[in-house]
Amino acid sequence: MRPRSWITLAAITLAAIAPITQAATFIINVGGANNAFAPQTLTIDVNDTVTFVNKGGFHNVVADDGSFRCARGCDGDGRGGSGNASSANWAATVPFNTAGTVGYFCEIHGMPGEGMFGTIIVNGAIPPPPPPAAIAVPGGNAFFYVLLACALALATALRLKRKRRNG
Repeated sequence: MRPRSWITLAAITLAAIAPITQAATFIINVGGANNAFAPQTLTIDVNDTVTFVNKGGFHNVVADDGSFRCARGCDGDGRGGSGNASSANWAATVPFNTAGTVGYFCEIHGMPGEGMFGTIIVNGAIPPPPPPAAIAVPGGNAFFYVLLACALALATALRLKRKRRNG
């Protein structure tokens, strides 16, 4: 196998065994037939996003800690939206990049922990696996290793010479 083939094989193997982590997007329905969020409690992972979708009624969604206020956009997102309550069809997406518990509510129909409110539990990042244990290399006789390297070099040279003769 050529050196490039080994590199390609190693890269493919690493890609296949590397953990695949992708952020997910979750939906929370706002309003509709009831003045409620559905689901009222949601558990996600760090870096996931939540999209709040107004299903009918005059609503918005506001974080208990003030980190977001959304309806037809979110206050301060730089896209000209507003977190003022609205009866229009709206959807607002909020990223969650820090582990913890985030309470939220509708300013019109609730307050923190009362009325129309909900909770998002953000699980921390999964820690990477521990590094593999170091492989002990025997101290051995240096002469043996030099002899082994020479034998490998000689075998490679003979193989190349034979390949040129036959090819």
